[in-house]
Amino acid sequence: MKKLFRSSLAILIGLSLTITACKKEDTKTDEGNNNGTGTVTIPQEQKSTVFYFGGTWCPPCGAYGKPAKEQIKASAVGPKTTIISCQVGNDPMKCADADLLSGIFNPSGVPAMYLGANDAPFAAMIGGSSSTGTTAINTITTQVAKTAVVNCVLTIKEADGLLNVTANGKFFADATGEYHIAGYLLEDKLNHAQVSDNSVEKNIHYNVIRAKFGTVITGELIKADPKKDDTFKKELNFFIPSTSVKANMSVAVVIWKKTATGWVVSNSTKGNL
Repeated sequence: MKKLFRSSLAILIGLSLTITACKKEDTKTDEGNNNGTGTVTIPQEQKSTVFYFGGTWCPPCGAYGKPAKEQIKASAVGPKTTIISCQVGNDPMKCADADLLSGIFNPSGVPAMYLGANDAPFAAMIGGSSSTGTTAINTITTQVAKTAVVNCVLTIKEADGLLNVTANGKFFADATGEYHIAGYLLEDKLNHAQVSDNSVEKNIHYNVIRAKFGTVITGELIKADPKKDDTFKKELNFFIPSTSVKANMSVAVVIWKKTATGWVVSNSTKGNL
């Protein structure tokens, strides 16, 4: 019966990952999201979302792309940045969802980074050089200084390999268009040889996408033409792959906006298991 339940649930959320057995339920909540009254406090905080595309087979990715991600993570804007690493091409970490995200941006080459925030068009960085990390950090600094239109905080529960993420969110201004919420399961500390690796942690990869919530890569509709102070609550579910280390997993939740010309990102947040 338990196996049947798991199989049915996996179909409903669009995943076909193997379940890891765990006896204990773990719960984690974003720091500062509860004001002691039982209600959820949503900070008006803007984050930058970085979609990175690269491959272990790609020399410029090792020389410039991977080190740039490392620089972002170690910088002052690191805590304000959600990095989603999509390994593409003949890469051992490649997954179907990385290809779906690649289909949104259609990068002309790798390494490629797309930095999005605050309903604005993405800043695209194609190729790499010794200044890639600095340029990305400067762009992120500008993005996170903006006033957030929307934000959410996460509560994460895990039991028997099933990961339940509750996103409580709020809009801080009137806005037009459709806002969608998406969730991505990420994994750190993956050890795969990287050609021309110029980063400090050689051959170690972080924030690698392993699965998405649901069936659509940009998630599900939460609000159309929202008004100031509108709130929302969304539950997102994942199964942790049996080949993954739970302590190395995290969840990125991205709030996308659908425009007449395509998709942009409004905000994002990340929670660790």
